[in-house]
Amino acid sequence: MNRDRRVLDDRYELRTRLGAGAMGQVWQAYDRELGRPVAVKLMHPHHFAAGGDRVAIDELIERFRREARLVARFRHPGLPVLYDARLGPDSEHIYMVMELVLGGTLESVLRRGHPLPEAQVVDIALQLCDILAHTHALPVIHRDLKPANIMVSPSGRITVLDFGVAATYKGAARTRQRLTRHRQVLGTVGYLAPEQVVQSGLIVPQTDLYAMGCILYELLTGEPPFTDELSAVLYESPVPLAMLRPEVHPTLQTVIAETLAKRQDERPPSARAVHDRLLPLQPGVGSTPAPSVSASGHSSGSVPLSERFGHAQALFDDGDLGQALPAYTALAAELRSAGPQHADQEAQCRARVAHCRMGLGDLHDALKQFRALADELTPIRPSNDPLLLEVRLHAGALLVTLDDFAAATIELSDLHQLLLSLPREQYHHELMVVSQYLDRIRRGYAG
Repeated sequence: MNRDRRVLDDRYELRTRLGAGAMGQVWQAYDRELGRPVAVKLMHPHHFAAGGDRVAIDELIERFRREARLVARFRHPGLPVLYDARLGPDSEHIYMVMELVLGGTLESVLRRGHPLPEAQVVDIALQLCDILAHTHALPVIHRDLKPANIMVSPSGRITVLDFGVAATYKGAARTRQRLTRHRQVLGTVGYLAPEQVVQSGLIVPQTDLYAMGCILYELLTGEPPFTDELSAVLYESPVPLAMLRPEVHPTLQTVIAETLAKRQDERPPSARAVHDRLLPLQPGVGSTPAPSVSASGHSSGSVPLSERFGHAQALFDDGDLGQALPAYTALAAELRSAGPQHADQEAQCRARVAHCRMGLGDLHDALKQFRALADELTPIRPSNDPLLLEVRLHAGALLVTLDDFAAATIELSDLHQLLLSLPREQYHHELMVVSQYLDRIRRGYAG
């Protein structure tokens, strides 16, 4: 089977095509040198065919290079990690090698035809705001934020992909002149802000906030706020959320309505401002923190446990997994020695440790830790416990990624039977993810 697989530069083995667009293809691939799964974004070979529009081809190549250079600057868990790239004119292929993000797109979630619960939409909104706050500080505007470019992991973590038409908004005039021709509109109609249609050079952070508002509206209602006609983007107003989902919190309704304002100056000032307004809607915010403990189980007056958790979480959210890993590891060890009353917090820290391992590319160790945690939680927690389901999903997904199809089939088939026995409306997302991985296993065996 491996002999038939395409290999780039005797290193990156292209295995499964995950998607394709106007610029290129995205493949699930395998790095033979480092022995790990990766994602490869490859420019379409037909762009280099003889007789093509050389100016258009050069523009696409330059945009591809710019995307790679932008992605290389990212340091956030909600953005892809760039491992390698071949961008020179002498390369046989032009491609970039990135972290393989597990899960499905928000577009696939919307295709199920069920509006999402408000709490889930708030969680997605908070994550998107945090990601956009990071990119806007660089300063980079995505310009094509849409459900198809947002991945959701089995645990619910969001990753924003495809910065192919992104732009830096300081000094944008020179960039615009080089990379757009014939008043080309960049982006996807339906998620375009009005300024992208009538004044394409005037892109600011509020341009991405508008697209985010479109996405949140669609997640809540099942329908986009505007049709795919440019006139609707410019002149129409969406049906108020209060008419479609009257039970949604007024703050969320107001924030989404403000992000969809036609004028930039009427939208929220920043992604961070939106985040701060929505944060009180997140379940659990404002609740009393757990008492802090030391290794002996006594209260720690110097460094409260809640602060240490917050510090570890900040490191994790900033993408500093190398420092978040020892922070969570130390917390887990301390909580274990503090006694069984802290078992829940210990389990959460151990899950974070495995997440960090996975994010740092140590997939085998991450799998080992997820499975060990699942084995410990299974006898003492109900089968539908959220953390247990999350850990089992990650373990199964990693088994598929590592091509251990036999073990993955056992784990995911058992999980699939469990999810079928649970309320479908509550666990439909998990069931969809498990079904997709089982289908990938079947295709892997068939290949």
